[in-house]
Amino acid sequence: MNLRFNQTYALCILLLLIFIGGTVFFYYSSPEKLIVYIGAENVYALMFVLALLGGLTTFSSIPYHVVLVMLASGGLNPLFLGVAAAAGVMAGDATSYFVGYSGRNVVPLAMQKNLQKFCSFCLAHPKILPVVFFLYGSLVPFSNDFIVISMGLARYPFWRVMVPLGSGNFVFNISLAYLAFYAYDFLQGVFIFLK
Repeated sequence: MNLRFNQTYALCILLLLIFIGGTVFFYYSSPEKLIVYIGAENVYALMFVLALLGGLTTFSSIPYHVVLVMLASGGLNPLFLGVAAAAGVMAGDATSYFVGYSGRNVVPLAMQKNLQKFCSFCLAHPKILPVVFFLYGSLVPFSNDFIVISMGLARYPFWRVMVPLGSGNFVFNISLAYLAFYAYDFLQGVFIFLK
């Protein structure tokens, strides 16, 4: 028991140090320096992996949005960045769906009871669910875990959840990348004009 606690504690400290190091790096670095450091050919894979980890973490999201914004503002293709991010998130969310699907074995009982209330409401209104999933995916920057785990617990069909939610995630991530791409150029022009 003590060894398991120490491993968990060490992992939390390591993740905290990585987060602090990344924050300091992003604060004192420009998007162009990050792209040079990582390499332009590796950033799309990096974006996919970060978004995948963001989709895998249940109810705590890895902030891949910050990296997406930074890479898009560094001049990389916003469409490819948004597609890589959305694909990664959906791969992680597929895993969360299957965790919910086998929820009686994995999800704690207290959480199952709360999710059952959500599931019963959703299953009472099946025609609006795809629209709700799409709107959530395209407008809300938070984790999709609540939706995918709940629908897995409710045994709602996988494709009826993932297609509209995934489509919404593609809209959100591509829009965010394009917004960062054009906003960075606009703000750079404003600051040069003000000098």
